[in-house]
Amino acid sequence: YTSFDAPLYISSFGRRKTWMVPTQVLIGVVMMCSSMRLNSLLYGEQPAILPLMLLFLLMNFLCATQDIAVDGWALTMLRKENSSYQATCNAAGQTFGFTLGWTGVTLLQQLQLLNVSGFMFFTGIIFISVTLVVAVLKPEMQLRKEDQPKGVTESYRSIFSMLKLKPIRTLIAVLFTWKLGFAVVDSVAPLKFQEYGVPKESLTYMGSLLMPLEIMLPLFASHWTAGPMPFNLALWMYPFKVAIVPITAVLAHGTPSMHPFPWGFWISMMAVAVIGSVTTEWMFVSQIAFFARVSDPSIGGTYMSFLNTMANLGQKLPPTATFFLVDHLTCREDSCFLKADGFYVMTCACTIIGVVWYVLAVRPIQHMQAQDVEEWKIIRSKKVK
Repeated sequence: YTSFDAPLYISSFGRRKTWMVPTQVLIGVVMMCSSMRLNSLLYGEQPAILPLMLLFLLMNFLCATQDIAVDGWALTMLRKENSSYQATCNAAGQTFGFTLGWTGVTLLQQLQLLNVSGFMFFTGIIFISVTLVVAVLKPEMQLRKEDQPKGVTESYRSIFSMLKLKPIRTLIAVLFTWKLGFAVVDSVAPLKFQEYGVPKESLTYMGSLLMPLEIMLPLFASHWTAGPMPFNLALWMYPFKVAIVPITAVLAHGTPSMHPFPWGFWISMMAVAVIGSVTTEWMFVSQIAFFARVSDPSIGGTYMSFLNTMANLGQKLPPTATFFLVDHLTCREDSCFLKADGFYVMTCACTIIGVVWYVLAVRPIQHMQAQDVEEWKIIRSKKVK
């Protein structure tokens, strides 16, 4: 889909704005309209599965279209002297949006200040307002003749040409495997704490306390991601991220009663959460900075969206597999030959995988980073061919 919309645009309005402005306005309209029927869709006699599925499909389609345009524009929006802050802006914006849309709305709902329907309506208004401001006040730089996108067929050929590049294949292998080592913490651990009696609201409040830190962390990371080896920051954070896995399992196993308030437990939880936030955010910033460094500006939207798609698949597949394995490795019946909790089995497995991955992957990643930017370009690959 990225290759379909990249060559089609209104030059007088802007290559990226042609797609970004209408899709973001439509997102706002859909959010405002759906907020008026949200309660009936969710809390009727039976959940409206088909309408909800169609709504999510439409929203994901619009968001994907908007994401392609923003990814491409981000590569050229800032002046050359400020280009090193592209990843910082990207990560800070995504972190703020995710935090506001998840932790923020949950907190507002718990405090009875705003419900989900009201939050969706309000967010839709903000979406439309910000989009109109950008459309009017932010001009888009005109493309040079040599950077003009080719036709749809040529754009799809570019994706296949990308897959022929050795650095791209190495990067895909990294993105599909590097989060295996801590998938159990990112997916199952919160549910395990709730199973042991930790209120969901308490976990939400803890996330709310971390919100300012998570928004500021990308700004602090720019010092390390602005250079020629931005992925080094992710490699430095990786051992700490893996170390959290067994520590989290120990905390879960030792979860005390919540009455009276267990200060020691929550201080430990907060310390682990802070380390987790720092490592997660800085690995994300490092990843985005590396994508921005190697992406070919001539097909920036297609290139960045392809890399982000690979990263998203690498992020979603390990938790899915972990849920499946935790369920099948759990055996608590008297008939079991060996009673076991799949969460702790997967904790051991993920920790070992994380350590082995780090030992084996550091050198190939360093070699990948050392590749000249020209080695990542489609045109060069065609010339070599």
